[in-house]
Amino acid sequence: MKPIRDYSHLFTRGLIGVWLLAVALPLVVSLLLGQPGGGIPLAGVVLWFALLRAARWLSPPVRADALMRRGKYAEALALCDQALAARDEGAWTGGRRLIWLNRRTSALLGAGRAGAALVTALEAMEVSADPETLGNCAMALVRLNRYDEAIAAARLALSLSRERSVVGNAALALALLARGLPAEAEALARAGLEDATSLLPFVRPEHYTLCLAALCRALRAQNAPAVLVTDPSATGASERPAAAPAPPSRPLARAGEAARNTQAARYLDQLRDAARGSPYLRAITLLEEADALADTAGAEERVFSLLAEAHHLAPEYALWFVAQPATLDRWRDGERLAPYLSASAARIEAERAAVPNAELVELELANARASARPRPAPQSSREAMLVQVATLAGTFALLLIWAYRFFIAGA
Repeated sequence: MKPIRDYSHLFTRGLIGVWLLAVALPLVVSLLLGQPGGGIPLAGVVLWFALLRAARWLSPPVRADALMRRGKYAEALALCDQALAARDEGAWTGGRRLIWLNRRTSALLGAGRAGAALVTALEAMEVSADPETLGNCAMALVRLNRYDEAIAAARLALSLSRERSVVGNAALALALLARGLPAEAEALARAGLEDATSLLPFVRPEHYTLCLAALCRALRAQNAPAVLVTDPSATGASERPAAAPAPPSRPLARAGEAARNTQAARYLDQLRDAARGSPYLRAITLLEEADALADTAGAEERVFSLLAEAHHLAPEYALWFVAQPATLDRWRDGERLAPYLSASAARIEAERAAVPNAELVELELANARASARPRPAPQSSREAMLVQVATLAGTFALLLIWAYRFFIAGA
């Protein structure tokens, strides 16, 4: 498979050449001859804009993002691996390499390979310890059920971004849910949703969807009775009771429960809308629907039907979900959920065998604290950006002169 090389220098030279031939030359010749040419010079401007737009659509990073939006994480991962395989003169280096490391982390998480995602996220952190790389690292740790490390990475990402990291909020909310802190998880998920809403469409749909999923589960958990939560990561953390709401006999408590149920249903509807077009995001929605029906009498068949469909769409995420504390709690000791729990335990064990241990992650986070930056390193080609700005400015300047000459001064 041929690696995808960094062709930004070729793009820059081609952009200049096409602009000179299609835009500058026709407009300048038209001005020198004193003839508008029936507006033919404008066709070169339109052609140049179309070629510029097509070049952006066809660029490998944009193609990788488009594949992930459609839930085609295996294909996006192949693009990332091709790009990162480039060596010598065409290799992606420095901050430019982050383009692919961060995308590869997202693709691996979507494909259910949390262990490989953690390795890639740590590699990205060595290039630039910023909110995005730290948030990706936190999300990979959450998917490995390593909650203490995930909380540390997510809190660092949030401290660098003034609490505005969507992926950091999502990862921390999911980790705190596993720790039996639904009220704190609700606040973080709401903060992530607020930022995601203001930043759309620049936020990754996975992060937005996980914020919605965490919020739905946090609202349901606050209406549930106190349960004993066990950390499935088996890191030595003790069992602890989850926070219980006020006794339901109180009118105020009942009103609060009703409000949370209404909100949870509303956010579940938003989750359904956000999950369209991606099997992975659809699986997240199905699992939240199944968990919402978990305590409903006579809903067992529907719950396990939703679980089976989600497992078909995104098996690794479904196995991670069923092993989370207090999810599908009613059937945790039943025979129908047992195969999923066994498969989940085997998956986590296999992932852990091939990922960095807690000591190495702690060392990487310590290094990140020393070199952390609130913004990522520049990932675009400075030369290509400057050429685009210069050619755009030149185009508008020539168009203004041409329009003044033939349509204003000549009127």
